[in-house]
Amino acid sequence: MSLNALRRKSVRIANSRWTTYAVAGAATSLAGLAPAEAEIHYSGQVNFIFKGTLNHPFPLVDGAVLNVEHIDFGGGRGLAHAAIDVGSNDVGIFAGDSQNITSNTPFYLYRLASHVKVSQERLGESCIAFSTSSTTVVRCFGGYIGEASYPGVHFKEPGRGFIGFRFNTGAGDQYGWLRVKTSGEAEYNFIVVDYAWGDPGDTIKTGQKTSADTANAVTKSGSLGLLATGGAGLKAWRQQTKVAASH
Repeated sequence: MSLNALRRKSVRIANSRWTTYAVAGAATSLAGLAPAEAEIHYSGQVNFIFKGTLNHPFPLVDGAVLNVEHIDFGGGRGLAHAAIDVGSNDVGIFAGDSQNITSNTPFYLYRLASHVKVSQERLGESCIAFSTSSTTVVRCFGGYIGEASYPGVHFKEPGRGFIGFRFNTGAGDQYGWLRVKTSGEAEYNFIVVDYAWGDPGDTIKTGQKTSADTANAVTKSGSLGLLATGGAGLKAWRQQTKVAASH
């Protein structure tokens, strides 16, 4: 066999073994990769009925709770309200609006449709300023789902809708949604159907229950990881061949 033929055979063997190690490295890397995207946490079916005067907390994460309440005023009138807090600290805001931009204007929660990205909605909450002779304290407390005398309510008609929210317990902004079914004005009785929220840095759409499927996609960092693992396999093969050649 000529010298050139031996060289070509050697190159073919090297390429074949490189492919083998690269494939093995890719399999190992894929098996050990942690999910690249943040996780969405889904409550499952809740179906909690709010009728009469009732307050109920729905747990989120790190001590944060979504407090939802209904107050029966009697005479066929009621009020519905939602807020997010940790203890006595307000940590959440909602998708909605106020008729006027003042510190003492009620904030009305939007009735969002399905598949709406919460982070792109206008976010805010109701705040009231308490003034004394020496200082002014502003207390914020979420938003209103309904109240008969408030003209800005978005849940006047019976049916389902989503409420979007954002909260931060110190790890970063987290977005979520709450699905409700209301009786509409003027009593505003309602059912909390279910809810979900994402980890810090994640995006979520109303009705979304799981994180996006990334099984068929390889991220840039993942690709580099596969190359690095394949390179390690090649290095190990080269070291092994050197040892074999020395014997």
